[in-house]
Amino acid sequence: MNAIIALILRLILILLAYVFVGWVAYWIFYDFRNIIRAQKTPEILPIKLQVEIGSEKSEKLFTKNEITIGRDPSCDFSLQDEAISQRHCKLSYQQKHWWAEDMASTNGTYLNNTLIDSPIILTDGDQLQLGHIKISIQLHNLPGVTNE
Repeated sequence: MNAIIALILRLILILLAYVFVGWVAYWIFYDFRNIIRAQKTPEILPIKLQVEIGSEKSEKLFTKNEITIGRDPSCDFSLQDEAISQRHCKLSYQQKHWWAEDMASTNGTYLNNTLIDSPIILTDGDQLQLGHIKISIQLHNLPGVTNE
């Protein structure tokens, strides 16, 4: 009789060992899956920049996380105005917000008529002024773009 009880206890111990190993394997898989999800590129809120120079309107939609604005043709949003520096301003998407930052420009960057002296969060409808040019910012309700 003692041999049967010892056998049953051994089988229960083996079963518990397999359950424990399975539980550990599940949590390792769960952690790796979360790490992989966290490393994916975060969803970037599209931003539309609109500018009106004279009678000419120009707008551009961006979905990347950093945008440079300036007179330099290599800038993402190039503007031809002598009062604008070559690389005047930078917009960046961080912490689920768009930020504006002056890049040590000669004449400064203004957000809603206030000089930017440190990075600042942009909101829908804001207006940037670089030199003599005003740029309207649109963050929401962009046609053809879904924000899931």
